[in-house]
Amino acid sequence: MQGDPRDTGAYRIAVGAVGFALIVALAGLCVIVAVGQGEEIPKELWTITSALGGGLLGLLAPSPTPSAAAETPPAENAPEKLTRPLKILAKDIGANRSVVILLVVFVVSVVFAASNDSSQFQALAGASGGALIGLLAPTPDKSPTER
Repeated sequence: MQGDPRDTGAYRIAVGAVGFALIVALAGLCVIVAVGQGEEIPKELWTITSALGGGLLGLLAPSPTPSAAAETPPAENAPEKLTRPLKILAKDIGANRSVVILLVVFVVSVVFAASNDSSQFQALAGASGGALIGLLAPTPDKSPTER
C-alpha cells in the first residue's frame, strides 16, 4: 500500500488531527472544571468541542451514495420526462437520509441559536455542521485489495 498513489495517508492525518484536537479540547474543559477557576465553562469551548466531535463523526461515517441518475432509464415520452427527475430525487433522498436529516437539524439549530442566543443550539449547530462537512468530504479511493 505504500507505493500506491491512492494512499490514504492525508485522510488518516486529517482524522488524527481532528481527533487530537477533540482530546485537547476535552482535556481543557476537564482542567477548567477541576481547577474551578470559573463560575461557568465558556460556551465557545462547548461549541468548539461539539463541532470537533461532529466533524470526527462525519469523517468516520460512510459517505453518501452516488446519485441514482445513471441507474434510472431515460425517458421516452413527455410524462416520463417530467416524472424522471422526481423519481431520481426520491431515490437519492431515500439513499442519503442521514445528509437530509443533518441538514434539517443544522438549519433549525442555526435559526434557533440566532434568534434566542442559546449556547445549546450553537453547540448543536456546530456538531451537525461539522458532521455534514465530514460526511460530504470526499473519501480517499480504495486500493484494489481493499475493495
